[in-house]
Amino acid sequence: MSRRNEQTTIAVGTPEIVIVGAGFAGLELAVELRTASIDDFVIVEKADTADDPRRTIDKHRLHQHLRLRAEVVTLDFDDADDRWTVGLADGKRLRPRVVLLAANGLTLQHEWRNDTAAFLGVATHGCPNMFSMLGQDSGGEHHSIAFLVKAQARYVRQCIELLRRTSSTRIEARAAVQHEFHRRLRLPGARISYRRAIRKPDPGHYDLTVAADREPAHEYSGPAMLDAPGSLLPVTVTLSGHADPIDGRYHWYGRISTDDGAALPDPGRAEVLLTLPGHHPTAGRLQERDPWGNVRIVGIGAPPFPLESVPAH
Repeated sequence: MSRRNEQTTIAVGTPEIVIVGAGFAGLELAVELRTASIDDFVIVEKADTADDPRRTIDKHRLHQHLRLRAEVVTLDFDDADDRWTVGLADGKRLRPRVVLLAANGLTLQHEWRNDTAAFLGVATHGCPNMFSMLGQDSGGEHHSIAFLVKAQARYVRQCIELLRRTSSTRIEARAAVQHEFHRRLRLPGARISYRRAIRKPDPGHYDLTVAADREPAHEYSGPAMLDAPGSLLPVTVTLSGHADPIDGRYHWYGRISTDDGAALPDPGRAEVLLTLPGHHPTAGRLQERDPWGNVRIVGIGAPPFPLESVPAH
C-alpha cells in the first residue's frame, strides 16, 4: 500500500464502495448491499467480461447502479483519510472507502500473493477496508462454491454495516486473529466450520478506528538503504517500535518498499543491514511479504531511527 497518488484524479464519481468484478461473487455482493439499502457502490468489470448467466435474474435489481467496463490496474490506500484509490486502465480514478475484490485473475500492478491466509477467506491484516471473496486459503469444511460465495457476501455486508454503525472510517482484521486463524489452518486435518465461523462478524476480530483519532503509526517514514546478502538497494521504509516490558529490550519493526518496482530480497534467516540517512547501519531480519510485495523487517535493540532513550540490549 502507498500514500495518496499525487497525480490528478479524474472525476468519475466518489462511491463509498467499489466492487471489482461482476461475476457470480460480484453480483452476490451487489445484491447483499442492495438488501441492506446500501446503494452507494460501483461495479467495475473488464470490458470483455460477459454477464454471469446464473445471476441474470438479479440484473433488474442493479440497473440503477453504475457498472464501469474497465480494467483495474492499481490499488493504493491513503492512510490519511482511510480511502482507496482504484486506478483504471483508461487513466480514471475512483476514491472509495471500501474495496471488495470479487474477480478472479486480477492483473494488478501489485499482485495478490499466496503467502498470507485471509481471515475466513475475506479479510487480511495490512489491507484495511478491503475484503476478498473466496480467499486463497479457505481451508474450511467442504461446501459448494455457491454456499461459500453467499456466506462470504453476507458476512462482508455485515462488516460494512459494522463499520457504519460504529461511525468508523477503517476496519481491519487484527493481526493476532489472523495469526491464530492461519495457525489453525496449518494443523493436521484442520477444518474450519464456515456455517458457524462466517455467520456473523465478531467486532473483537477487527480494529475499528477513525483516521483523525489515530496516533501516528510510525516513528520514521522515508528513504533508507537496504544491505542484504547479494544486494544493496535504495528503499523506502516505514518504521515503528516499542520497549517490551517483559524482556526490557526495544523491538522495532516496519515495512520496506521500492519506488522503482525493483524486487526486494526474499525473507529469510540471514541478517540484513538497514541504514537511514545520517545514521549507522542497523541489523535486522526480513519476515513475510505483504500482498503488494513489500517486506516486513524486525530488529531488537537500538533502532535505525533516533530515539531519546532506547536500551541497546
